[in-house]
Amino acid sequence: MQGGSEALAERFARVREWLRRVMPRVALVAGALFFVRLFLRDTQLYRETPLGLLGPLTFFACLSVILYYGLKGLVRLKRMLLWRVRRRLIITYLFVGLTPVVLLLALGALAATGGSTQATARVVTVQVEATKRQALEGAHSLAEALLRLPANASEKDAQGWLDERAALMRSTLPGARVSVWRGPAGARALGEERPADFSSVPEGEEVRGVGQDSGDERAPVPAWLHEKADWGGLAFLPPPEQSESAFGAPSVRALARAEGGGRAVAVLLTAPVSRALVKRYRDATGIDLRPFFVGITREEAQRRGLNLRYTAGDPDDDEDNRAVIAGRPQKVVDLAHDQFGEALPQFTGFSFPYPVFLEATDWHSGKESPRWSFVVGWSWAESGKQFWSDATLGPRVWEMIYGTAVVFLLLELAALLSAAWMTRAVTGTVHKLYRATESVKRGDFSHRIRTRSRDQLGELALAFNDMSANIETLLSERVEHERLKREVEIAHEVQAQLFPRSTPDIRTARITGECRAALGVAGDYYDFIEVAPGLVAFALGDVSGKGLSASLVMSNLQAALRAQVGIIAERLRLAPVGAAAVAEGRAAAVADADACRAVSGMAESINAQLCRATDANRFATLFLALYDERARTLRFTNAGHNAPILVRADGKVERLWDGGTVLGAFDGVPFEEGQTALAPADLLVVFSDGITEAQNAAGEEYGEQRLAAFAASRRTETVENIRRDIFDEIERWTGSAERGDDQTLVILKGVNREP
Repeated sequence: MQGGSEALAERFARVREWLRRVMPRVALVAGALFFVRLFLRDTQLYRETPLGLLGPLTFFACLSVILYYGLKGLVRLKRMLLWRVRRRLIITYLFVGLTPVVLLLALGALAATGGSTQATARVVTVQVEATKRQALEGAHSLAEALLRLPANASEKDAQGWLDERAALMRSTLPGARVSVWRGPAGARALGEERPADFSSVPEGEEVRGVGQDSGDERAPVPAWLHEKADWGGLAFLPPPEQSESAFGAPSVRALARAEGGGRAVAVLLTAPVSRALVKRYRDATGIDLRPFFVGITREEAQRRGLNLRYTAGDPDDDEDNRAVIAGRPQKVVDLAHDQFGEALPQFTGFSFPYPVFLEATDWHSGKESPRWSFVVGWSWAESGKQFWSDATLGPRVWEMIYGTAVVFLLLELAALLSAAWMTRAVTGTVHKLYRATESVKRGDFSHRIRTRSRDQLGELALAFNDMSANIETLLSERVEHERLKREVEIAHEVQAQLFPRSTPDIRTARITGECRAALGVAGDYYDFIEVAPGLVAFALGDVSGKGLSASLVMSNLQAALRAQVGIIAERLRLAPVGAAAVAEGRAAAVADADACRAVSGMAESINAQLCRATDANRFATLFLALYDERARTLRFTNAGHNAPILVRADGKVERLWDGGTVLGAFDGVPFEEGQTALAPADLLVVFSDGITEAQNAAGEEYGEQRLAAFAASRRTETVENIRRDIFDEIERWTGSAERGDDQTLVILKGVNREP
């Protein structure tokens, strides 16, 4: 990781050096290109030949020069301003002191703007909802009143009565239009299949609805209203197909049906969004309200094969050109004017138009969806009028805000003064520390910092004094640490001599082993010892703990094991054998070793020696075995160790459990001795727990099952290849994590007998 960082830093250094050489030349080229373009840009040669490419080339060259030298200037300015700690603190305190003020003001302005605009939109929504309720109540009252008219009233009298009632209703609903259907009680689909019997429509530009208002009040009600006894809401007529405008015709409509006296009536009351209705809204709310009902959405336009285009009143803008190129019919939303044709408020720093969306129903289909319905002219002045309109509480609230602002300003000034005082206190001590550091660099450890402050900086100065006094001690401790490190290295070299340097020459088997220590020295131990011709002892042990202490116990274990093997070898050498033994050589010696329980006896003797030589909390596990190459038999004892894995030639896996408890913990315990055969191509893998307990990045252990499966998959390889493959597999499993425990392997594989 460190090597990669150094390589990256070196690469950046080369890039900076290259830029330092190249950029002056680029600056000269950029200047030359700029003057050439300045003289040629108005000529025909520049406009009609490839010389026109001088424009982009000049732009990129000048931009690169400006960016490079601008960044260099900023870096140099930063070094000049920020080298002194005092300047850094002053700039920091300015940022810390002023940034919250600016952010609070910005947040307050944003919150005030958002809250005010939402409140304004809510006021408009409430007005429209009130109109809907009035329309529905008016429709119901007209329906009930119509039922009370005499059944023999002439059409002229009925029309006059309707005109009179509609005129009264227009005092609260400007421009209200009324349509009436009459029929016998129980009549189905009243108002659905025929025009209205009566209607009352006001005249005048002030009450004419905005948009493409059809004015056909006698038309039957749409099919989606057939099953409804009453309905009220904001409805709209979509823009006609032949019109380029995307504005719809909004109106508040209410339908009421009633029956009585053997008659039935249906009343449709329509209040179009007209100048009169908008004026009433403006007078009631004090808000600059403009009708701006978009009658078609972008999705609807795409579905109908239209281009929905938003313009600001300029017919030559790019979006207009794109629409013409597309060759599709257009629906235009003029963002510069409302549906009265009047100019909308412009975006300035203190005012802007704000859209109001309302739930509206398509009068033809009955589909309800949110629609852009109005635009309100929001400004700080109008918002202030809304906020301070209460003559009693408004001034009091203003006084509270003014007082809070004054207190906030005083606190800000106090914070800046405190920052200046703290800056001086901090930088004074830092300067003393700088001078003391220079003395230490010269080797003067007698320099001391004088300080009277009792704060953290004063404690830092005292700590520096203590550091100066303790440097010599730290240096001596470092020398001691280096000495200990060297001793560990020597111990590692000595321990390496304890492991077998060569493997026994066995005709019917191949054996190998390796130990990889977690620290400098290992607590694991493996060994191969030739007891007698054709008889080989091998072992793998694991001492509790790791490091130097475990390695010392390991050396004791190695000495005890070799002593016991030596005793067995001497006893076998001196044991009397008969003529048959002379003829067969090793057979008698092996038989004698088997009769004496050589393997379990060695384990019991080693256990007794470790119990006498070590503490009870220092114990070891051990797998000890004797292999007879002639009979291909393996006698073993497992003293608390992980059961080795025996993979047969056909892939079947066995475990060697026979033995007893750990060595060095309990004196006098017996050990069992097991025996098995090692046929050609059989594979025995003896391992320490550092192999199977190796963890990956997720904390999952490798486990004995994975090891057994991996060994079975490699059983046809040589013992050296199997050993190397297992260690590579464990390294892939653990990744870049450090080795948590010593990892040791002994591998024995049966082969065909050599001549």
